[in-house]
Amino acid sequence: MLQPPSRGECFLLRLPTVSDCIDPVNSSSCGRPTRDEAKLFLVSALILYLELVLIRWLGTEIRVFAYLGNLILVTCFFGTGLGCYQAERMPSLGRASLNLLLLVVLTANPFHSERLDLSQMPDWLGGFEDAPLWHILETMGRGAVAALIIIGVVLYLVVFIFIPLGQVLGRSLVEHPRVIRAYSINIAGSLGGIWLFNCLSWLCAPPVIWFVLLTALLAGLAAALRWPNGWFALAAVGTVLCVWPVSAPGFWTVWSPYQKLTVRPFHYGPGSGTVPDGYNIEANGIPYQGIVNLSDSFIRAHPRYLDLSLARYSHYNMAFEFKRDIHRVLIVGAGTGNNAAAALRHGADQIDCVEIDPAIYSLGKELHPEHPYDSPRVHMYLTDARAYLKQATGPYDLIWFGLLDTHPGSSYNNRRLDHYVYTLESFQEARRLLDSDGVFLMNFAARRPWISDRLLGMVRDVFGHQPIAFLADNDLSQYGVSGELTLVAANRSLAVDDLPTRWLREYIKTHEISLPGTTRPTTDDWPYLYLERLKIPNLYLLISTTILAVVWLTRRLWIGDSRRMDWHFFALGAAFLLLEVQTISRATLLFGMTWIVNAIVISAVLLMILFANLIAWRWPRLPQPLIVTGLAITIGALVLTPLDVFNSLTYTTKLFAASGFLTAPVFFAGLVFIQSFAGCPDKASALGSNLLGALLGGLLESISFITGIRALVVLVGLFYLLAVLRRPTAIQG
Repeated sequence: MLQPPSRGECFLLRLPTVSDCIDPVNSSSCGRPTRDEAKLFLVSALILYLELVLIRWLGTEIRVFAYLGNLILVTCFFGTGLGCYQAERMPSLGRASLNLLLLVVLTANPFHSERLDLSQMPDWLGGFEDAPLWHILETMGRGAVAALIIIGVVLYLVVFIFIPLGQVLGRSLVEHPRVIRAYSINIAGSLGGIWLFNCLSWLCAPPVIWFVLLTALLAGLAAALRWPNGWFALAAVGTVLCVWPVSAPGFWTVWSPYQKLTVRPFHYGPGSGTVPDGYNIEANGIPYQGIVNLSDSFIRAHPRYLDLSLARYSHYNMAFEFKRDIHRVLIVGAGTGNNAAAALRHGADQIDCVEIDPAIYSLGKELHPEHPYDSPRVHMYLTDARAYLKQATGPYDLIWFGLLDTHPGSSYNNRRLDHYVYTLESFQEARRLLDSDGVFLMNFAARRPWISDRLLGMVRDVFGHQPIAFLADNDLSQYGVSGELTLVAANRSLAVDDLPTRWLREYIKTHEISLPGTTRPTTDDWPYLYLERLKIPNLYLLISTTILAVVWLTRRLWIGDSRRMDWHFFALGAAFLLLEVQTISRATLLFGMTWIVNAIVISAVLLMILFANLIAWRWPRLPQPLIVTGLAITIGALVLTPLDVFNSLTYTTKLFAASGFLTAPVFFAGLVFIQSFAGCPDKASALGSNLLGALLGGLLESISFITGIRALVVLVGLFYLLAVLRRPTAIQG
């Protein structure tokens, strides 16, 4: 999935929207909106919207960028920051549009060239030993070199798409006579860009709609700037045509808020077949899940292809053989309904299903041949699994973690959809909901032995005894089985010899695995399921180091000494991005990893900035020591205060209280920024330095692979300390 990331503009744009906006620096009163202000609003919305489009689209079509998390985001910062440094130069929208067209051609491969099929890039990078996300493991070779070159070309194009937009943004902010009014318009545009894309996500709009709206925003900006539009119009039409949806016969595609879902029916039998059984679903171009019909009537009707004696070995049916009289079931990761259909077949009275993706649920409701989601015994909750575990009330006879591992949307960072589901704390919450003689069962498609070992060790530690662990057969795909790991535990010790049926005991003894369970467990502070140990992945480290080197060389050679780095604003940018990472991560633990939660959290951060600058506008001479003290206290509170204190509150109260607590440092940081920016003589340099600092902050998020997420707050404090120490004397006055 895809969840909304940090925004570069957040680091620059710190001012409130106020109707009576008299600038503390320029005391003339506000007039009506001007053409320049419309341009400022438009470019602010465009930058945010374009960032979200590229992060979502590139991460879907070239999965390497989903795996590497913030890579596209920090590249957008780089381009916008360079543009701000060059604010006095004339920007070229035509060049930006042509770069966008080249990027789209490279990514969408509209000519269906095998040489431009970038969907195989993860396989080319499979030689990295710390890449457990790829499907095919290859040794390092020409494929890896080609993949790294392509990554470089993509990032180059992204940078030069954003440079002209950064130039427009920098010039608009620098030239506006009223600082607060200008930044108020800017922050309004930023919020508008965020929610424009989020509304499209909610509507499951395809990329062609994203790019049509993008070209409309670019056209509006071109009109506001009175730019020639010949090359721009040609590039815009070409861009839209490249992403125009073309489906193969029998296939159709749905863009959910989290992923690209491709659906096709499958049949039993040779050739086209005569026995329709269900549907296969790919997510972001790789196999994700199937919709299978395992009803007794269907299997008996097609004995040539299916066998009831084999169907019992499906993990969907086997889940109900570990305990008799299962009445109440919780299915975490219900998907398209296979688990729920099995629970109905085995007579469960109440089946609570949790699924984060509304498009997956809709496909299951419409296409599943057993129609489990139409049953009154099934209750669907479209929310994050971890959020549901916190609010649910037990007891359950069976808690079933289905195949909710999101390999298609995998990334190393802490904003994966499934990271906070597979932690010690999550399993503890699940056990709390289990009946005294209930059963906990987990299916997982583990692609490394140490992932299986980690999961087994955590379940053992939570339940206090060794779980039953076995691998399913690989040759039962028609029954929804493809070699998944199954872990079974209970509040009491559960042994294979105690199981109720003979065939189950024999099957497990044949397929049972023995693992030591010594791999480092994942926790809410270190949720990196796909990292074996404390380490920054080699691929991540290689690309991050290269980006920093390119940033340094580019600034040195292109900008030179004409504008020096402003370390005060640089440190503010780095601290703010890391602080926002913290805010999103910790809010996820309270409210879930849904796309709407992320959108609300980002908006809350921006609104806190607005509030901070409203205070700065009303009381422009607040003492700096008071502001810095407030910043230090609120950062310290983030380190020391456990989030569990908010779980006893009602949802609405928790929403306001936790949001205020998590974003309190943003308020004081906003006060520091606006006071500094109002007195800064070189605002273009300040803006560029701020964004380049944000780039560094985005890359430094990877330190949490070693230290854990909470330790990033200490790094935030150090950056803010640097910002205070590097605050120019002229500004301090």
